[in-house]
Amino acid sequence: MVKKGKHVLVIVFSLVLLLIAALAGCSTKEKEAAGTQSPSPAPSGTASANKGGSDNGKGGLPAKYEPAIKLNTVMANYSYTKFGQGDTTDNNRWTRYIKEKYGIEVHSLWDVPFGQYEQKVNLMIASGEMPDFFGVTPSQFKQLSDAGKLEDLTDIYNKYASDTIKEVIAGAGAEVLESAKIKGKLMAVPWTGVAKEGVPILWIRKDWYEKFNLQPPTSMSDVLKIAELFATKDPDGNNKNDTFGFGLNKNLSDNSLIGFLNGYHAYRDIWVKDASGNLAFSDIQPQMKTALTQLQTLYKNGWIDKEFGVKDPQKVEENIGAGKIGMFFGDMGSASSPLQQLTPNNEWLPFPVPSIDNQEAKLQIPLNIYNYYWVVKKGTAHPEAIFPLMQTWLDLFYNNTSDDLYKQYNYDSAADVASWMNAPIKIYKTKRATNHLAEMKVLNSESKDISGLTPEQRDNYTGIQKYLAGDKKFWNVYMQDGPNSTGKIAVDYLKKDLYMPTQFTGTPTPAMVLKKANLDKLRDQMYLKIIQGASPDEFDQFVEQWKKLGGDEITKEVNEWLKSK
Repeated sequence: MVKKGKHVLVIVFSLVLLLIAALAGCSTKEKEAAGTQSPSPAPSGTASANKGGSDNGKGGLPAKYEPAIKLNTVMANYSYTKFGQGDTTDNNRWTRYIKEKYGIEVHSLWDVPFGQYEQKVNLMIASGEMPDFFGVTPSQFKQLSDAGKLEDLTDIYNKYASDTIKEVIAGAGAEVLESAKIKGKLMAVPWTGVAKEGVPILWIRKDWYEKFNLQPPTSMSDVLKIAELFATKDPDGNNKNDTFGFGLNKNLSDNSLIGFLNGYHAYRDIWVKDASGNLAFSDIQPQMKTALTQLQTLYKNGWIDKEFGVKDPQKVEENIGAGKIGMFFGDMGSASSPLQQLTPNNEWLPFPVPSIDNQEAKLQIPLNIYNYYWVVKKGTAHPEAIFPLMQTWLDLFYNNTSDDLYKQYNYDSAADVASWMNAPIKIYKTKRATNHLAEMKVLNSESKDISGLTPEQRDNYTGIQKYLAGDKKFWNVYMQDGPNSTGKIAVDYLKKDLYMPTQFTGTPTPAMVLKKANLDKLRDQMYLKIIQGASPDEFDQFVEQWKKLGGDEITKEVNEWLKSK
């Protein structure tokens, strides 16, 4: 495993981001410890691209406020120590730095665990008292916008957001910024997420792959052939018919199924554009029937566990750990978790999701936000001041190349303090591709100069070097950041834009609220029936039922939303 130290922050942060699609919030206890730290000057170890000045024609951060201004907010936290000795929500390393560099005093009215945050914000909105800026859910965003409570950020964003900020938000997907607009006006800044790093990756056990002298799978037909080999040709060499070619579990919404579906250009639970430009529900498209029929073939032949329908992901992981499964669709972080823990002595190889035809597979993603939008209360004196706060986050969390600053503002392993959580505004971005490119540039250079890498990248680079020197404990780092890793796949996914984002980015429609849960249950029953041997015509019956029981009504509302945009 990678050493704890600096990677504890990464592990904590990564575990949080894995929840992005569902994000029910993290139920935690607020932990505080005591301490102080003097204000720091602008860090010299950050690779910032502020391009400051608000009149450069491209947007730029406002100059330092003199005298200092005050901004109120509210915050949410995770179950991890975030305060150094003597620090508080209003007086910590981040607030002192922001005041010193930008002349902004940030005051938090309250700070609660994420599991309580949405309800607390609802109570605050009901009271009529709101801070200058804060994070809101899509439903809260619509409520406040409809009530005229929010500042129009259209011109402010164009004028004051730095190029760096705009690049991060654009990188999340064009639909993300569009979702923050109401009648053409930008009424919020999205808390961008990392959905593009959660897309499926095909993982294959390296020793089984080499035993059969396989080549990288280039089509879903290849995946089926590999599944047959792993299930029928005794890959573990114990002379027993006790292995499965493909891992699947009863959780029909995780990557183990979605990766397979996407390979057939089928998508689960998103809205896509049809030939006429209208929005249609992905689960009733004919590609879904094709994919489920192929899964039925795997099931009938015993290439997947016939008890998958009652096995949760943990049970399937037990099978992986016991050496009974040689292939599954995971994500870009699967090498570290769960594979490194489950099979520390067996390496796994990552591959992009193959396609069933000559059209490359596109990987579905939800709206790429971390469940929240950053909004500014109407009438706030300095709405543009949120952008220096965003820039500070990007400079100190993502772009910093100094170990000392990493320790001070992100994670101090000696004190076990995750100071990054004190940042008053956060926006997330994909970094697997960025890390890979930076690390490969050093690996392929003669000088091997690592000074330009971030602390996280330096840790990854060290792990790659140790693997290449023969320390196989670092195979997980190598398969995630090395020359033929998920990092390389991430670069390819981004370069080719191999994503299929949902095209409906509004709040749930009235019919969705009333009927979608039952329709989803009907769909999942259909999935299981067909995979486990029922006639594929069950799909056509499901489509008819779905439409009659509310699907047509939901589709009508979704397309009315589209026209209103």
